[in-house]
Amino acid sequence: MKRSEKQLLMLFATLFLLVLLIRVLPMAVNYYRSGREEIALLQERVERYRTLIVDTAQWQQREQLKTAEVTDMQTWIFPGSDPNLVSSSIQRSLRQLMADNSVELREAGVARYSYVGKWLMVEQDMSFTLNQPTVLPFLRALDASRPRLQISAISISRNRKQYTGSLTVVGFARTGKSDAAPKVGQPAAAAGSVTGLQR
Repeated sequence: MKRSEKQLLMLFATLFLLVLLIRVLPMAVNYYRSGREEIALLQERVERYRTLIVDTAQWQQREQLKTAEVTDMQTWIFPGSDPNLVSSSIQRSLRQLMADNSVELREAGVARYSYVGKWLMVEQDMSFTLNQPTVLPFLRALDASRPRLQISAISISRNRKQYTGSLTVVGFARTGKSDAAPKVGQPAAAAGSVTGLQR
């Protein structure tokens, strides 16, 4: 091979290396970088989907808990919206609780009611006699009652071998009204109620 031919081959090789360095190598580097970026994006999406799956499960669990809470709270309120019927239901519940826990009813006052927004609040006073062993079971029964009876006032005093007491309970019911301010109604004259009854 002649010297001129060798020089020409060297020139072509040099040009080929220059083309590799200037064009092909940057393209390969860019392709590698874009591949790494796509992999990173895919990993980010996978992680995002995993987080979304976990969040969805947590939200579903929270929704189930809220639904259970709402269902339980619905058992706290008395059915109906008529004050007389609600007060009658409250008196009936109190009588049953007293009978189940060996508490003797002495007197039941006239129920009082008031409206707050869409809620009807009924207050009921009762006086009673009971023995010492029945005090705590009676209070526990009141606390566990459904629909719920909230104790707003209670007093118990000892009288010889028995205890005498009085309490005020509050029950709630839903109404179709929506009053801006609370409205206090007249005492509810519930059917079958005991008003001023002495035993």
